[in-house]
Amino acid sequence: MEIFKIAYYTDPLCCWSWAFEPQFRKLRYLLKDRLQLTYVMGGLLGDWQSFNDKMNDIARPAQFGPLWMQARVLSGQPIDENIWISNPIDTSYLACMAVKAAGLQSKVAEEAMLRKLREAVMMNKKNIGDVEVILEIADELEQNRVLKKGKFEEDFFSDKISELFKQDLDRTRAMGITRFPTLLITYKEKTYQITGYRPFHELVKTFSVMDENLELDTPVDKEEYLNSWENLTPRELSEITTVSKELTV
Repeated sequence: MEIFKIAYYTDPLCCWSWAFEPQFRKLRYLLKDRLQLTYVMGGLLGDWQSFNDKMNDIARPAQFGPLWMQARVLSGQPIDENIWISNPIDTSYLACMAVKAAGLQSKVAEEAMLRKLREAVMMNKKNIGDVEVILEIADELEQNRVLKKGKFEEDFFSDKISELFKQDLDRTRAMGITRFPTLLITYKEKTYQITGYRPFHELVKTFSVMDENLELDTPVDKEEYLNSWENLTPRELSEITTVSKELTV
């Protein structure tokens, strides 16, 4: 069967990528081996001197709070926007580099690092722009036998990771991508794009255009789904058990 090759442009600090997790996890579960996923770290926040999100009228940390609150209310995902008052993040570049460094060990390590970074900042108000926070996550992943922390530290502080992340930044700019999440899906030599937060029924429409025989409205077994992920938020579990009435942004 034909494979859906997805380049997922994102950033650990992107609230809309976190909000999109329930739908994207369900999509991945249903596509299974028909999906080939590559993460591209887009570098949402380099520093506050150069950052200016005109679309959302954000030029300083506190202005991120209302956007995160919007993402929480719209998606139902757990997001604590108060971090932008209590412990604002100065950069997302280190977190992006952490994902790249974990990816040198395995796809599983890359996935786990990205997930843990998102949980840390969105749910637990941890500053993922802090090296110590990143190393704490690496330590946790080592305890779970997902990552070798020593190798991770060596890679994380290396020129190689700086170059790999730069390649991701260059790739993002070259594709003209300015919003996350963005999916570029290659199927049968054609490329389709999905940008921004989208409810699951919109994903179904797009993938049905690619393959009219694809069935993504099939029921999902709850216990099997629970066993497919290390952890699920209540909102992620509800994606397979309730009918979504979400809007897009």
